[in-house]
Amino acid sequence: MYYVSYGSNMNVEQMAYRCPNTKIYGNGKVKGWKLVFNYHADIIETGKESDSVPVVVWELDNKNDEKRLDRYEGYPTYYVKRIIPVVMDNGKKIRAMVYVMNDFHKGIYPPTQLYFDGILEGYHTNGIDTKPLFDALKFSLNEDNFTEHNQYNPIA
Repeated sequence: MYYVSYGSNMNVEQMAYRCPNTKIYGNGKVKGWKLVFNYHADIIETGKESDSVPVVVWELDNKNDEKRLDRYEGYPTYYVKRIIPVVMDNGKKIRAMVYVMNDFHKGIYPPTQLYFDGILEGYHTNGIDTKPLFDALKFSLNEDNFTEHNQYNPIA
C-alpha cells in the first residue's frame, strides 16, 4: 500500500522509528489540495488545479506499520484516512492513502517550532522545494486567519 506524507512523516528518521519496515517510494504532488497548519499539518481539498502539495510517498511493507501510523496519527479520532490520486515526480499516477484531519479538529493555528523544524528537515532530506511549507506557516502565523473553531486558539 502506498502512503502519502505531507507533514512530520516526511522526516526520514522519524518514519524509520515509527515504521521500520516502510521504504520511500518517491516524491510527488497531490493536486487540488493545499497545505495548512491546524497546529499540526493538514491538507484541505480546494479542487483548484493550481493548488498542490508536495509529498513523500512511502510503500508500507505490512499491516503492523499501518497500525503504528494509525496510533501516531490518532486515527480515527484526530485524523481520518482517504485514498487520493498522486502524481509522482516521474509523471506516474498512483492512488495512495493519506491522513486528513477530522473536521472537528480543523482550525488555522501555527505549529510549534520543534514540530515545524522536523517537517522542514523532511523537505530538505527529500529534496523538496520548501516554498509551500513556508507559505502554510506564514498563513498560520497571521492572526487574521485564526479560526474560531480551533482547539488550540486561546482567543476563541
